[in-house]
Amino acid sequence: MSSTSRVTSLGVSGLDIDQTVKDLMAAKRAPYDKMFQSKTLAEWKKASYNTMYNTISDFRTTVFNNKLQATLAPKTASSADDSVATVSANADAANISHELEVTQLAEGVRKTSSAAITTGSSKTTLADQFGISGSFDIKVANTENSTTVTVKSTDSIYDFVQKLNNAGAGVAANYDATLDRFFLSTTNTGANSGIDFTGSSTAGLNFLKDNLKIDTTAASGKNAKFSLDGVALEQQSNSFTISGVSYKLKATNEGSPIAVGVSADIDKTIENVKAFVDSYNTMLSKVNAALKETRYKDYAPLTSAQRADMTETEAKQWDAKAQSGMLYNDSILRQAVDNIRSDVSTPVSGLTGKYTSAAAIGITTGSYTEGGKLYIDETKLRTALTADPNAVYKIFGADGDSNSQDGITVRLYDTLKTTLDKIKSEAGVSAGVSDDTKSVLAKQINQYTDDMADLSDRLDELQDKYYNQFSAMETALSKMANQSSWLSSMLGTSSN
Repeated sequence: MSSTSRVTSLGVSGLDIDQTVKDLMAAKRAPYDKMFQSKTLAEWKKASYNTMYNTISDFRTTVFNNKLQATLAPKTASSADDSVATVSANADAANISHELEVTQLAEGVRKTSSAAITTGSSKTTLADQFGISGSFDIKVANTENSTTVTVKSTDSIYDFVQKLNNAGAGVAANYDATLDRFFLSTTNTGANSGIDFTGSSTAGLNFLKDNLKIDTTAASGKNAKFSLDGVALEQQSNSFTISGVSYKLKATNEGSPIAVGVSADIDKTIENVKAFVDSYNTMLSKVNAALKETRYKDYAPLTSAQRADMTETEAKQWDAKAQSGMLYNDSILRQAVDNIRSDVSTPVSGLTGKYTSAAAIGITTGSYTEGGKLYIDETKLRTALTADPNAVYKIFGADGDSNSQDGITVRLYDTLKTTLDKIKSEAGVSAGVSDDTKSVLAKQINQYTDDMADLSDRLDELQDKYYNQFSAMETALSKMANQSSWLSSMLGTSSN
């Protein structure tokens, strides 16, 4: 900032020095304004790229989910009797029927007070409730998990419950004040679950037996026992998965086996395909819109002086046109659209049979003017899935040895990664430059910032120079005026 003492008003010369310097500087500031506008355009372009990066990145996540067999070839399972067992299936399950007979449910260990336990008139402390004193240790174990808690007569029964629950032994405690009974249970089931108080102090065992009326005999749980397709099996829990089918046993049905059926979930597959196509069309529409958005080259970013001469409405309208079309006909996005459309339309080589392409199962591209928008013939898609439940998975999820042998979503996943890498190289992954020093646009923006700072300093120096020159001129003119006045006065005196 200049520190020059300036003559800014009308001086001896009669010149408006401020306006004169402003006019002289206007031409000199033109390179600075041009630099500002170039920097602003680079910032806008970087922000537009960032919008596209996020759009494409979000869609790539959708693409990843649609590479999975669980999405492309979901299964459904049914139980002939949900009161015996409920079932579900993942994509690994075979489309066959199973026979299930449950002879025993998995159980943990439960211990409950045999009668009401409170003998005192208050439950404020264990001493009040049971008349005990001092402290003692209780060791509780659930197979390999065991812990020892110290019980004090000054504790309440709720403190004791909390100590047991926080001990990490896999045993849950509860006191029901209405029933006045104490409850213990394992947090797991199966033959490996159990409750054992071995190692507790004598006082601790007496407290459990005499005061809480809990049986202190060690006890173990039971495994679930069942027959699946004629094979006797056991599980520690009533919920388990075998060969892609998840079972939740609820009751025994010894002697009356039930059927469990697994089949392709065609409705879910169609639903997933529709969701994918919607996401694809949304992404492609946004990219195409950016590519086609009109670029108004006659509308450069406004400088502060230009903005000051406009109304707020005029400035907003100008900004809208100036910012339009930042990615018009952009080579990165144009190449991405071409590759994406090719990924979808090209048949998957290596597949045999009737269904080897998206079009074969009813997924086609609209007219050229729609920019690659996809449409689904649901009837054709359902027919294909009925004939081959894995048709969608083969066409979308195939992972071949080459791009031509890859499925649609596998190709898209790679194509989108290439596009994101190009955008990152050109514009980074954020709209600003604070965390981006490597992208092409970030380097340009930072260079413009440095160059503008240097030029601003030179312009300040030049402005100071102009003011100094005018100041010197005014000083000289003032001296001349004074001398002229003196001469006039002297001549007037001589004539008298």
